[in-house]
Amino acid sequence: MRFLTACLLVSPLPTIAETATVPAWLLWWPLALVVVILLLLWRIRVLQQQLRRQQPATAPEHTLLHDEISGYPNKELLRRQLKPLLQQSEGKRFALLLFKVTQFEQINEALGYQNSNLLLMQLAHRINEQLHQHEALLCLEWREQKAVRLCHLGGVDFMAWADVTAKPYLAEQLAKQVEQLVAQPLMLHSSAMNYQLVSGIACYPDHGSQLNELLERAYLAMQHHRWQAPDTAMFDPSLLNYSDDKLRFMAELRQGIEQNQLLLYVQPQIELKQRKLLAAEVLVRWQHPRLGLLPPEDFLETAEQLGVIYSLTEWVLQHAVASLASLKAEFPAMKLAVNLSSKDLLQDELVDYLQGLLLEYQVKPASLVLELTERALSDDPVRALTMLQRFHNLGVELALDDFGTGFSSLFYLRQLPISHVKIDCSFINDLHKSDTHIAIAGAIIDIARNLGLGVVAEGIEEEMVEQKLLRMGCTRGQGFYYSRPFELAGLQPWLKQWQQSSGPAAQLSPE
Repeated sequence: MRFLTACLLVSPLPTIAETATVPAWLLWWPLALVVVILLLLWRIRVLQQQLRRQQPATAPEHTLLHDEISGYPNKELLRRQLKPLLQQSEGKRFALLLFKVTQFEQINEALGYQNSNLLLMQLAHRINEQLHQHEALLCLEWREQKAVRLCHLGGVDFMAWADVTAKPYLAEQLAKQVEQLVAQPLMLHSSAMNYQLVSGIACYPDHGSQLNELLERAYLAMQHHRWQAPDTAMFDPSLLNYSDDKLRFMAELRQGIEQNQLLLYVQPQIELKQRKLLAAEVLVRWQHPRLGLLPPEDFLETAEQLGVIYSLTEWVLQHAVASLASLKAEFPAMKLAVNLSSKDLLQDELVDYLQGLLLEYQVKPASLVLELTERALSDDPVRALTMLQRFHNLGVELALDDFGTGFSSLFYLRQLPISHVKIDCSFINDLHKSDTHIAIAGAIIDIARNLGLGVVAEGIEEEMVEQKLLRMGCTRGQGFYYSRPFELAGLQPWLKQWQQSSGPAAQLSPE
């Protein structure tokens, strides 16, 4: 600007007398020069801003604004960019896309944290590759002339921010695309590592106006999408029925699983006529640090609703298989039965996880019984049948629990690769006092026989009930009449005592 001023002083505008001999275009050159210089200054400023965005921040600032493992922008960097964006975007609609890597703990355990961190970096790059070309997604920074649109929240959680004003369904389309295309095995040291991605979506301002509020609701949507609604990852206000107390309770359960606060109890299953031990059903308890010992009905249903049940099932299976390994030397015919949730049947990797456990502990698959309810099978019959067939092919035994309380058709039951059914205790407790219960139990036993299935009666508490069941053709049972549930650690001493008190006929059944 000083140069421009000097030019104007040195070269004053022509006088009226001079204009008669000076060409017209020379009269406006100072003004044109000013316009050109201003345009150049504006362009230089724009280029400086772009270079500043592409250049890495200073070391302390970069550490503050980026995840230390992946190097991708973190929540603080996103927060800084959202503040001016939202102030200037009145009337617009945005979507927060949350992505979570599931079952990454297994990779940590198998490879160690250093190698799993390398996989996490590869995974972040994969997700960003799917997102960087979408202009509707917020660009957080530039690297090598490529937009970085992924935010790493820490751990295995990632996020992106999309303008969905013009395309209301864009967020769901992108979430589905990332889930399908990114979830391919990652290679490390010539080995393929499998994982899964699950997403959750919350919209601004429909579902919240603050970033933390939107994150919480996207997390609820993700859990709901993972366990109950595979077709949609969008938040719904009905999910707010999950109160803060429930969420806090489930956070405590997650911590309890990690810290081994859970306990396994067992209740024996007996062959009624000869008093042989057939198996023992595993029952989980939670030694809560504040509330004391909690029975399963106090936390299992909430764990299913809020997506904690699969981690719980993994813990139970791991300890059950480990116990079978410790028992097989002295009691090789011993079987343990573990209950599965309907949500467990939505996890394709469960079969592979169980197979890995059986190989690790050198336990025969036939030593393990998996029990499922009719409700678990009816939630998604096609997928459930596929999973049961995979378990059957693995060699584990399958049982249908609470038989008679659901609504499964006989045609569907004939397709299931199960070996026996369990009559719910509600029909057994008062069997000797109710003709209706006798009729129902008898019908269930007849149905099971016609289907070629064994029958286990739950809830036997008196000898009179046992004898009536024997006359009706039921040969297996469990209940307080034989033993109340006790800690799994006491199973071996109980087995020895049972054999001594019941005589030679009470040996473990090889079935």
